[in-house]
Amino acid sequence: MYAFVTECVVEDSSLEFFLTTASRDVISEYCRSWEYMRSEGERCLYVPDNPKNMCNLFINKLQLDIISHCTVSDRGIHDSVRKLLGVPREILYWDQESRERYVEYAKGGTQTVHHARGMIVGCAGAGKTTLLKRLLGCSEEEIKEVKSTEGLEVHEEIFDICDETRSLKAKKSQENSEKVNTTNVDFKSLTFFDFGGQCAYYACHQIYLTRRAFYVVVVDASKRLDQKVDKKVCDQDGSVFSGWTYGDYFVFWIKSIHTYCSSDNQKDTKPVVLIVATHWEEGNREFRDTNELVESLRHQFPKTSNLSQYIKDDNVYCADFTLPLHDLETYLFNIASNQRWRESIPKEWSFFGIEINQKKYSERILKISKITTEVPEITTKEQGDSDKAEKGTQDMLRYYHDAGKALYFKENGLNEEVIIDVQWFIDAFKHIITDKLHSKGIPVTQGDWDEYYETGNLKDQLLIEIWKHKDIELLEKLIEEDRNYVLLKYGSFEKNKRYLKCHKKSLLNFMQRLGLLALGSESHYVPCMNRKELEYNISNLINNSYSKSSVLVYRFDFLPFFLFYRLIVACMQENGWNVLQNQGISCLYKNAALFSCKETNFLLSVTEDSIQLQVFCLMPGCDLERVKTCKIQERIEDMLNDLAGTFHRNIQFVRGFRCRKDEGKRIAFDIKGHFLPEQKYIPKEDCKMMCPLHTISDQHIIDTAEFTRYWKMERETAV
Repeated sequence: MYAFVTECVVEDSSLEFFLTTASRDVISEYCRSWEYMRSEGERCLYVPDNPKNMCNLFINKLQLDIISHCTVSDRGIHDSVRKLLGVPREILYWDQESRERYVEYAKGGTQTVHHARGMIVGCAGAGKTTLLKRLLGCSEEEIKEVKSTEGLEVHEEIFDICDETRSLKAKKSQENSEKVNTTNVDFKSLTFFDFGGQCAYYACHQIYLTRRAFYVVVVDASKRLDQKVDKKVCDQDGSVFSGWTYGDYFVFWIKSIHTYCSSDNQKDTKPVVLIVATHWEEGNREFRDTNELVESLRHQFPKTSNLSQYIKDDNVYCADFTLPLHDLETYLFNIASNQRWRESIPKEWSFFGIEINQKKYSERILKISKITTEVPEITTKEQGDSDKAEKGTQDMLRYYHDAGKALYFKENGLNEEVIIDVQWFIDAFKHIITDKLHSKGIPVTQGDWDEYYETGNLKDQLLIEIWKHKDIELLEKLIEEDRNYVLLKYGSFEKNKRYLKCHKKSLLNFMQRLGLLALGSESHYVPCMNRKELEYNISNLINNSYSKSSVLVYRFDFLPFFLFYRLIVACMQENGWNVLQNQGISCLYKNAALFSCKETNFLLSVTEDSIQLQVFCLMPGCDLERVKTCKIQERIEDMLNDLAGTFHRNIQFVRGFRCRKDEGKRIAFDIKGHFLPEQKYIPKEDCKMMCPLHTISDQHIIDTAEFTRYWKMERETAV
């Protein structure tokens, strides 16, 4: 049969006839998408990308069965499957068994939803919240009361997308939005996420930055791009963002969107980015017209960078707040009404979207066992098969996690609960990292506060008092709103499930999983709060240690700084690894951390585009053991690969060394113009050679044996 098919189907017209007339089983058995990588001995007929209708015929013929078909290993077909069948993109990345379960549920009936999400990002003080308020049609009095956003504010379904009038209809009441039936096929909505611009909040933004959204990047047109951000606007002193300009923050956000939301596959849909310049009505604006603004923004990137693709003449809007924003509203409607936001999910899952809206303000966290037993559609369908019912529930929760509606991880210690109010979770972390105004009314010593804001070391009692203070504020609000209702529902205010303190263990476990903090018995480490510099005596001690390795460098095209924080948190959880202590104080710094592992010490440090690793020994007469240093290296690289894999793009790093001989064993040095990629420049045999980066000026010799002595290189097959 295979020989007959391949011999007969040689022309496009023949293939088109075959895809139109052959049975679904035959097409499923023999046809594959164009870039599918077949296994040895596998026989198949490739369906070309062009003409485009060929691929569409293939997908339409198989319908939902394409999802569980082996051809989805070709990611190039994903976008077409999503567009034609409305399948959520994340489903196509699932394993075979999970995709088969999805197909089984979807064949029983689906619900179509159209829910667009917009992320408003930019530097603090740029006018992000004011822009949203004006789009909502708020009064001048309401706009004057706008305060700088702390953390993240989720405005769930605050706009209806009206196809008849080709416009966005603002909802004045958030309460009404919560009661919407989100599974109505005729209902189209738009949610906005207002991101706080203060750098301390960036640690939690990783939860929401996703390809499932479009981005509104707000810049302040009254500021020069090379102007340092006002300290009153953004408390960045002492942080890794210290001294940043408005242009630096713009570049940061474009890089973040590209890293979190774009794909390495050229066929995938690109992130939708709209750039809005606020304060355009002011007489002291820094740009004469839109063209000058566009050119200035493009010049923030090197000429070799492809990030300028996000800055186009037709996606830059100058907002004059003295005039109606009709053009911007039309632009947003065109984005929000796009079919890319439309997707179909099994009817068995659709109930949970309603469940989230109904329960998230009272329950916050749900037990998985309760969800499984209370879902009649799933439990009835899988009656007598509790394992399959449980897996069906896990699939559903995984989808809602990917969609940003819940937080769920199928891992020991986390897989028994799901956080259904993600805003509440973000607020819980926000309360930890906001400014020192927290100290008002909280009965802890000033020393605890000072230690926390300098080192990131958060005493458990301080954490309890912070959340307790917020719970008291909630209590006062509940009493004011409806005292009798709360007492009737919960029996007492203390049993209210909306409090933070009663969910402390779960909240901290989820925060640690996301790399926001590292748990301890009496205190916890919050990396994004650490402003402590690496002491000179510690740095000098390492440089003068009895035995030390060269500095192994991992260079990134763009290094999301919070990946380094997550790496440190992961190291703190690693069995047998301990943070080094100096006079009882942990050696954790804003850009470095020191660890010990079986009497071997190592240091991790970070620069703008690299993470660096060095192993050292402080004991006199102690020599490093290569077996141990290589094991540390391998584990660090495993962690980096795992963390990099959590981004939508497969973040790549290149391993190598800094070429300068006199600085080759010193930590946290800038590598620009001095980086030697291992695969390109380090030969298979150890030798001394002229530095290939400096063959004319600043000539010097490098010793490859010194570089590679304690590390496992690509040229080796075994340690």
